[in-house]
Amino acid sequence: MAAVLLSIGEGTSKASSTGDPEQILFYGIVPVLVASVLSGLASALCQWASQVKKHSSYLMTVEMSIVGSLCLLASTSKSPDGEAIRRHGFFYGWTPLTLIPVVANAVGGILVGLVTSLAGGVRKGFVIVSALLVTAMLQFLFEGKPPSVYCLVALPLVISSISIYQKYPYKVKKKEA
Repeated sequence: MAAVLLSIGEGTSKASSTGDPEQILFYGIVPVLVASVLSGLASALCQWASQVKKHSSYLMTVEMSIVGSLCLLASTSKSPDGEAIRRHGFFYGWTPLTLIPVVANAVGGILVGLVTSLAGGVRKGFVIVSALLVTAMLQFLFEGKPPSVYCLVALPLVISSISIYQKYPYKVKKKEA
């Protein structure tokens, strides 16, 4: 819930100036909720594959990148970006600086896979939401931009959920023979 609040707070601040609640709902809240559900599902599946099936996190990252690349290729078949790629080539306009976000994204994917397999999806979720809150605090300190109402509502949710998780951690039940 805190991740949804934080995402809505960032995503709807520009759209809310139009005042159209339907646009905010369908272009802000619904996509964030769907992305949160899919992220949780992916995290649970990755954790299951790495901890139960003993699947390598590196192999899992390669598999996910292949599926993601195929989805991107399929989506560019009818898009303006796909047309530009067909006309000029894939690397048209690239500079050496273009590799920075590409490499950073690849390293980030490997790190997410490692964190999920070693710490679990729940802890990964706590880290992501906590990082969003730290980012909001740093924006306030360095840019003077105060945290949004959504961020202030999300803060106690994060604190209480981490406290509950620490007090009542998941315990693996032993199987009866």
